[in-house]
Amino acid sequence: MAYPISIRLAAGTFLFVAVSVSAQDYDEHAELASHKREAVERVANAHTQELVTGAANLIIKQASIRVARGLLAQWGKEAGLGPTWKEGGEHWQKAETLLLEETVEPMKNVATGTWVKDIWVDYVGKTFGGEEADVIATHLESSSGQAQVAMMDWFIGETTLFNYTYTGRFQYDLKGAESELKALQKIAVPRIPEKDNEIGFTTKNRDAWQFVACSPQNPTCMGPRYAKLLGGALQGGLIRHIDKITTEIQEKMKGRRADVQPMMEEFRASLEAPATSAPAGER
Repeated sequence: MAYPISIRLAAGTFLFVAVSVSAQDYDEHAELASHKREAVERVANAHTQELVTGAANLIIKQASIRVARGLLAQWGKEAGLGPTWKEGGEHWQKAETLLLEETVEPMKNVATGTWVKDIWVDYVGKTFGGEEADVIATHLESSSGQAQVAMMDWFIGETTLFNYTYTGRFQYDLKGAESELKALQKIAVPRIPEKDNEIGFTTKNRDAWQFVACSPQNPTCMGPRYAKLLGGALQGGLIRHIDKITTEIQEKMKGRRADVQPMMEEFRASLEAPATSAPAGER
């Protein structure tokens, strides 16, 4: 059945309009998504990652050292190497150094700070809309905002390390992680917040005070929500990422039992040799 040409023209016009509107809606959504992504990245870029990455590498190194020493003690016991197979011995140290090779690449990746920014972008993007992220970014990029950012970054870095201190997973004097501790101290010392009272800070940085002191019921008040995000969900995301890296390193270390075997055999041979030939620390 052939439809009159007027009906066919009308149908074609309707289809053209529908497709055009759909394409326009898609373009608008894509543009809004692009603007939001840009605003969210500005929020993340307003912060520095050095304190978090420094604390993360210190924690990862310490955790890996403890895992390596635990594995070597376990493997030595299973092999019947006796009490002289212990930390500080020449062969033990070679084996420990081999296991700790598994930390090199992960710690290099941690030091880039890319993962910190990715987590920041993820959580800010899930919590705030594009306009809200723009408000936050604009404030953080201001002089008062940067003064506030310095305090936020210190808090995030300090809380990251405190989490492991409180749970007994950070040991200040653990041998083998001295360079990571010194590196963190070098980063942290210049960033220690000045001793300043509330009145002094708010006088010098009025916008910073208004950013966090506004009413949460105010739709333009982003400060309290942002501070809550940093101290809660985002902080948790950083810690979970550090724990994930530590676990991955531990699993790789467990798989290097065969690589450690030659050093254990060398140690066993040294026990069977004359006492004068035994390496210092293994007699």
